[in-house]
Amino acid sequence: MGQKYTEEYKADVLKLADEIGVSAACQRLGISTKAVYSWRRAERLARGEIRGVEPGETPEQAVARLTRENKELHEANYILRKALGFMAGR
Repeated sequence: MGQKYTEEYKADVLKLADEIGVSAACQRLGISTKAVYSWRRAERLARGEIRGVEPGETPEQAVARLTRENKELHEANYILRKALGFMAGR
C-alpha cells in the first residue's frame, strides 16, 4: 500500500523537482517518479492550467463533457470560417 504524504511535503518535492528535475529529486528523496508526476498533474489541474477529468467526475462523464466541448468548438470554427469568407468577399 502506498505511503501517505502531507500536502506541504508534496509542495516541497514539486518545488525541488522544478529546480533540479523530477528524476534527480526522486533519486535524492527515494520516492517514485510516478508519484511526483501524479502530484504535478493534480496541482496543474487544480490551478486550471490543464483540463482533464475534473474531481468527482467519472471518465465517462469527462468523455461526454469533452465531446460536447469539441462539438461546440467545431461549430464556432465553422461560423468563423463563414464570416471570414463573407468579409473577404466584400
